[in-house]
Amino acid sequence: MSIDNIIAKILSDATEHADKSVSEATQKAEGITAQAKEEAIAIKKQLAEQGTADAIITKHRKQSLAELEARKIRLAARQKAVSNAMEAATNYLVNMEHDEYIAFLAKQIVATRAKSGQLLLNSKDKVAVGEKLVSTANVLIEGGNITLSDQTINAKGGFVLKCGSVEINATIETLVNLIRESVTPEVVAILFQE
Repeated sequence: MSIDNIIAKILSDATEHADKSVSEATQKAEGITAQAKEEAIAIKKQLAEQGTADAIITKHRKQSLAELEARKIRLAARQKAVSNAMEAATNYLVNMEHDEYIAFLAKQIVATRAKSGQLLLNSKDKVAVGEKLVSTANVLIEGGNITLSDQTINAKGGFVLKCGSVEINATIETLVNLIRESVTPEVVAILFQE
């Protein structure tokens, strides 16, 4: 499955969640704004004897604070939606079908340009796909001599490739975090139709 298809799937799943988060945030914001308007009206009546200018200033301050709070709530909802999209991406990648997962990881190994080294996987992947992944990667790498390490890593998925004293971290979490900054504007645009 191509990264575009993966991203499209993730964005589709995340859009539904984002719409719900934004709707909840908007309702909270509207409630805060309505309450602030009610408070401003009450304050205006109470201060009418003290002068119309003071009441208007107070009303504007309350509305400004309410609008600022509403913006904060919407921003928090967007940030949470982006984090949820990234978490969904991570979960999608680690839950791919075995053959698809092996092909994906083998391409990542080839992308390291390493010809040899020890491949470290989490304990689940080591048992489920380890040997097949190593053989697939070695077929794709001309003169490939990747071996499966007895050691395991603490990661949801992906791998660490030890090449002598160099370790190449290609865990799923790391791969998703590497693209997070570059895809966040696109994710936000799609989730919130900006």
